Amino acid sequence: MPDQSHTQRRRSGFRTHLGYRTRAWREGYGEVELTVGPQHLNPLGLVHGGVYASLLDMAMGAAVCFCATPGNARYASTVSLTTTFLAGASSGTLVAVGRVDGIEGRLATVSGEVVDADGNVLVAGQGSFLYFPGSEALEGVPKRTRRAP
Repeated sequence: MPDQSHTQRRRSGFRTHLGYRTRAWREGYGEVELTVGPQHLNPLGLVHGGVYASLLDMAMGAAVCFCATPGNARYASTVSLTTTFLAGASSGTLVAVGRVDGIEGRLATVSGEVVDADGNVLVAGQGSFLYFPGSEALEGVPKRTRRAP
C-alpha cells in the first residue's frame, strides 16, 4: 500500500499548533517531520524535550493506527512512552519515525527515533498503545464523526 498523504487524515488542533507534517504512513510505519522554529526551543536555545516526545508519539501513533480500508479508521491511545535523549538540535528539520514491533490482542508495542537532516539520531523511544475495541483489526472500524467543540 502506498504512503497516505496527510491531507487524508484529520488535522488536530495539536498538529496545527506544533506544526508537524506527515511524511509517510503505511501499515506498521509512520513518519512525521517538523521544521524547527523559535516556538519549539527551550531557554537554552535547543528543541524542548516535549517537542521530541510529541513527535515520537505522533509517528508511533500513526504506525499503530494506519488503516487501508476506505471509510474506516483504527483508534488507539498511548499507554506508555519512553524516551532516551541522545543529542540536541536548535534548527533544521526533524524527522520522527515509528515502527510497530508487535501486536498482542489490543496492545501494540512500537519503537522509533527522531533524527536530524543529517540522519543523526537525537532521541530514541519505545511505546505501547492500546487499541479501542475493534481497532486491533487491520480493517479497523467505521470512522467517527468529529464532535462539535
